[in-house]
Amino acid sequence: MRISRVAIVATVLLFAPLISGAAANADNKTPIPNNQSNADLKAAHKLAVDQFRKDLKIYEDNRREINRAFKEAIDKALSDARSTKSINQTQIQKRQSMNARQSAVIAATVARDSAIDALGEPPVAPTPPAKIPTVAKNKGPQTEKSPAPKK
Repeated sequence: MRISRVAIVATVLLFAPLISGAAANADNKTPIPNNQSNADLKAAHKLAVDQFRKDLKIYEDNRREINRAFKEAIDKALSDARSTKSINQTQIQKRQSMNARQSAVIAATVARDSAIDALGEPPVAPTPPAKIPTVAKNKGPQTEKSPAPKK
């Protein structure tokens, strides 16, 4: 009985952010006005694509800078490990330098991952406007031809 209560509470706590987030996103959607012409929709899409490209370039530049800093930190950790290496090292000294190198690599990886998380999700490309259906012209009553009899 006690386990089932704990399971129910854990399930509710696990799914509560997902449900509230989906409801909040559904409320924030603005309805698309139906009276816009096709040219207006294309112009709005073009502006949205231009803004997307700017945002994507900024995002990629920031991401590139984060990766450059990560590479420099890794290169420094590896060069420090190589510089402490000598022929006369004892086994303990070798392990200490390997541990220092591994710690520096882990720290650089954690720093890079946290910076990428802080950067956020990449921008999402806008969807193109839906095509406006054309009205089919009625050419009058069409007579169906009966198929030719088979012989």
